[in-house]
Amino acid sequence: MLGLPGWLFGLASAIAMLWDAVNDPYFGYLSDNSRLRWGRRHSFMFIGAMTMGVSFWLYFRPPHGLSTWQLFGWLLFTSLLVRTVTSIYAVPYYALGAELSRDYHERTSISGMRGACGLIGTLATVLFSFVFFPEGFSGGATGLDSSGYSAMGLTFGLAMTLFGLIAIAGTLSCRPYLPSLDDDVGSSAPKNFFASFIASLRIPSFRPLFFSFSIFFLGTVINAILALHFLTIYMNITLNTFMREFLVAFFIGALVGVGFWIGVSKKVEKRRLYFIGSLITGIIMSGAFFLFGEGHPLGTDNLRLLLIGHGIAGFFASVLWVLPSSMVADVADEDELATGQRREGSLFGMFQFGEKIATGLSLIVAGFLVDWFAGLVPGQIEQSAETIRRIGMLYSLLPAALVVVAAFLILGYSLNQKEVLAIQANLASEHEARIVRREHV
Repeated sequence: MLGLPGWLFGLASAIAMLWDAVNDPYFGYLSDNSRLRWGRRHSFMFIGAMTMGVSFWLYFRPPHGLSTWQLFGWLLFTSLLVRTVTSIYAVPYYALGAELSRDYHERTSISGMRGACGLIGTLATVLFSFVFFPEGFSGGATGLDSSGYSAMGLTFGLAMTLFGLIAIAGTLSCRPYLPSLDDDVGSSAPKNFFASFIASLRIPSFRPLFFSFSIFFLGTVINAILALHFLTIYMNITLNTFMREFLVAFFIGALVGVGFWIGVSKKVEKRRLYFIGSLITGIIMSGAFFLFGEGHPLGTDNLRLLLIGHGIAGFFASVLWVLPSSMVADVADEDELATGQRREGSLFGMFQFGEKIATGLSLIVAGFLVDWFAGLVPGQIEQSAETIRRIGMLYSLLPAALVVVAAFLILGYSLNQKEVLAIQANLASEHEARIVRREHV
């Protein structure tokens, strides 16, 4: 819309994504090892909250009259700024959620409530964005009018800052009860960022969780990226209203699923639920190809069944919004017993690192395979039957295979409620012993 060539936009996006992947674990490490007035989590969150909104608005509000390279510079600078300040807020925020409770089941409730709020926020953002573009995102009859983006950036930026501050204010009273750097033994703790990075991957229970989550995320993002191709090319659907309903069905299913996983996790171990949810998600994903499309049992006319299937997929895929964060909190106990430090920031930073790498790979893989495997002809309405079939395979079978692989990888995660309670008992004994030694000194 502003005339920036696609390859420069892609270059800026790639640089920003790489930077974002690297700085997440770094800010997690800084948060873990900081002594600040408002605590090692809230202090970082306040800085992030106060800068997220304005940086997001600047991203959508470049000055008028910029040359191509000046516009590229503005895009790159604001992209890096948005991702940096968001990491400053988000990584300590996730770490704080893990520190709010030591209870095995309550951790899942906290993670699930946060996931539900995230789903509601995402859906509201997507739907509310249409308010700023009554004539369409390309300007409609008024031409390429970018004013809507500036208003949208300002509104959503203010919302980011407002809700960020609400989260800080709502948890400040918990600050005296949260672990701090002064509580750490620190004798075997990693002494720098790179040592902390490697130490995180050496934790026996964290490694399978990290790789399973990253591959699960890779599969679901590829599926989401190719949804438009699947609907328009494979299913031959052009109704904008249906596409919105398709999105809403997934989020409604996911919201119902969040409540389900929270409740069932009190009776079934987290690893088993993660495995079941991931495996069924993969099976449902594969059904989009085997059941729908020309020459398949449900054809291209059963749109209601397609909506129901997408909602069911959201129900089972919502395991991703509930269990992994709760499991990371359990891993933090195991890590504390080994290192003497509470390193939720580093662990969640690594988790965000895996998510960003998966997102970057999904963009590359999806774009490459659509061109070279499916043979899609850009700008052409009619595609060959083989191209249409392969689009369905890329949307359905490839993500399904990745999600199933993720399901089996989680079987390497060994922590359960009994082991976590035993670890916490050992930590309590060590803490009491330290208090006795300090009093003696």
